[in-house]
Amino acid sequence: MLQLTHPYAALLEQLYDFVYREREIAAARLREAWQRPLPDKLKKGLAQQFGRLEPGPGVRTAWAYLAGGPSRFREGDQLCLHIGSPLPVPLACRVRFEAEEETRWLLCFDNVERVIAQCGDGCVYAEQDAIDLTSMFEKAFNDIVHSASARRIILPLLEGELPLRCNPQQHACAFNLAREQGLNLLQAEAVAKAISAEHVACIQGPPGTGKTQVLALAARLLAERGERVLMTSHTHTAINHALGKIADLGVPTVKVGNPNQARGLAAPAMQVEQFCLWRERPLAAGYVVGATPFATCTQRLEDCEFDTILFDEASQITVPLALMAMRCGRRFVFIGDQRQLPPVVLAKSILSGPPSIFTRLTTGNQDSVMLRETYRMNRWLAAWPSRTFYDGALEAAGPNAQRTLALTGEPAQSFAATLLHAGASAIFVPTLDHRARSRNMEDARLVVELCSAARAGGLALDQIGVVTPFRAQGRAIRQALARRFGWQEARRVVADTVERMQGQEREMVILSLATGDLAYLAAVAEFFFQPERLNVSVTRAMTKLIIIGPELPPGFGAADAQLARNIAHYRDLLASCVRCPAPAR
Repeated sequence: MLQLTHPYAALLEQLYDFVYREREIAAARLREAWQRPLPDKLKKGLAQQFGRLEPGPGVRTAWAYLAGGPSRFREGDQLCLHIGSPLPVPLACRVRFEAEEETRWLLCFDNVERVIAQCGDGCVYAEQDAIDLTSMFEKAFNDIVHSASARRIILPLLEGELPLRCNPQQHACAFNLAREQGLNLLQAEAVAKAISAEHVACIQGPPGTGKTQVLALAARLLAERGERVLMTSHTHTAINHALGKIADLGVPTVKVGNPNQARGLAAPAMQVEQFCLWRERPLAAGYVVGATPFATCTQRLEDCEFDTILFDEASQITVPLALMAMRCGRRFVFIGDQRQLPPVVLAKSILSGPPSIFTRLTTGNQDSVMLRETYRMNRWLAAWPSRTFYDGALEAAGPNAQRTLALTGEPAQSFAATLLHAGASAIFVPTLDHRARSRNMEDARLVVELCSAARAGGLALDQIGVVTPFRAQGRAIRQALARRFGWQEARRVVADTVERMQGQEREMVILSLATGDLAYLAAVAEFFFQPERLNVSVTRAMTKLIIIGPELPPGFGAADAQLARNIAHYRDLLASCVRCPAPAR
C-alpha cells in the first residue's frame, strides 16, 4: 500500500493510476473488438481463419494452416484462438505468432495437445489478445516505495531534483579512448558521459549517427572496469541487435529470456532462459546481460542487481517501464531520440509530463549529448529531416554523404525504371487510387514493379525496404511480392509498418502511404501526419527514397494548431522531392 507520508507520494500515485488506466482502456478495447461480428472481422483482417491445426516442431507449438482471406497479423503478435467467438472464454489465450510460411503459421501456446484434439480438423479463428502486466508494475512500484536508493536517486531524478555530476578523470580517459577507436568528437563525448556520469547520462542519436556503436563501446568500458550491466529496451529486437554489437567487442554477453525471442541474436552472444543458468559468466569481472524490464520481475533475473542500466531506443520506453528496470541499478544511461517514435500509450492525460522517460529526462537538460553526423543518408536525403526535426544540425558524413543510387544492370524500360534512374534521391509519386484507405492495391503493384526493376538493375532485394503506416498495406505488399518473386525470395524485402522499421536501414526505401481517400485521411490525420512517424519513415533510406502517397489539395487543413503544423511538415516533405506523376492507365 502506498505510504501517504512518502516524500514522492504524488508521483507514485500518478504512476499507479497510469498503469491501472492503461489496463482499463486496453481491456475495454479488446472486449469491443471481440464483440464485433466474425464475418466483419474476417473481411477487415481483424481475424484469421485456419482450416486445421497440427502438432508443430517443438513443445507447445502448432502449425495452423491458412484458410480464407488475409489478416493484419504478423510475426510476434499475441493472439487468442476460438471456434466462432472468443467470448465468454477463448479456446486458447496468449498465443504467440512465432513464424509465417506461405500456407501456414507456427503458433506457440499452452495446452496445444488439448486444443488440437478438440478442433484440429475444423475451422479455428485467431484474433488479437492481450496480457495484463499490471502485477509486474505493482511489484516494481512497491519495491520503489520501500527502496532507500529510489528515494535518494531514482525519484529525485524523475522530478528534476538530482544534480547531474560526472567524474572528470573518467570523462577524459573515456573520451580519449573513444577517439582512439575512431569515434567522432560527439560520439566520443557521448561515451565519456556514459562512463563518467554519477547517476544518469542521456544521449540523443538521430538516424544513422552511430548510437549503437556508442552504446557498444560504453558497455565494453563499463564491463572492463568490473561492472554488471543490464542492456534493456522495449523490444527483444532492439536488445538482440545491441547485444550482438557488444559481444563483437569481446564482452561477456548473454540474453536472458525465451529462446523464441532470441531471433537476430548473433554469436558470440549467448542465450539462457534464466540468469542462474549462465554457467560461463565471469565471477570476478564485468559482463552484460540483455533482457526486457519485465524480466526483472520474474525468476529470469530473480535477485539480480546491476551497476549500470543501459536503455536503448529510450524514446519509446514509458516512465513506468523504465522504473521497472531502474530499481535494479545505481546508474542509468539512456540512448534514444525524442524526434523518433514515442511510446504507445492509451492514458496520456493521467501521467503529468511526457510519457517517454527519455523525453522527460532530456527536456531542459543541457547536459545531454546529441550526435550530429549521420553515416546512413546521403546529403540530399539528410537535408529535410535535419531542417525539420534537428534545427539544421544533422549532417551527412562519411563515404555515403555524396553517394547516389547506382544500378549495375539495365532494367527493361518502364515507369518504375524511370523512377530508379532519375537523378533525384527523393521522389514523390501521387497515389494511383484516390479511393483507397488503409490498403491500396494499385500502389502495391507499383511497389512490386519498383522492386522488380531494382533487382533487374543489380540491387539485391535485401537492400530494399518498404515502409507503410498501415498493417493492411504491409500485408498487401508482402503478398504481391510473394506472387512476383516467390515466398522465400520476397521475404528478403522488409515490408512493414514504421514501428517495425525503426533502427533499420536500406539502400532504397519505398514509403507506401496507401491512403487516397481525403475524407478518410482527415479522420486519421493525427496518426497519419505524426511528425515522429514521418521522420522514421524517410530516414531509413541511404541513397534513394520513393514516396507514394496522397497529394493534398490547398483546402486540406486542420483547426488544431499542432495538427496544422504536422500537415505543413508533410507538404514540405513532398515539396522537397521531385514529383513524378504516374502515366495514365
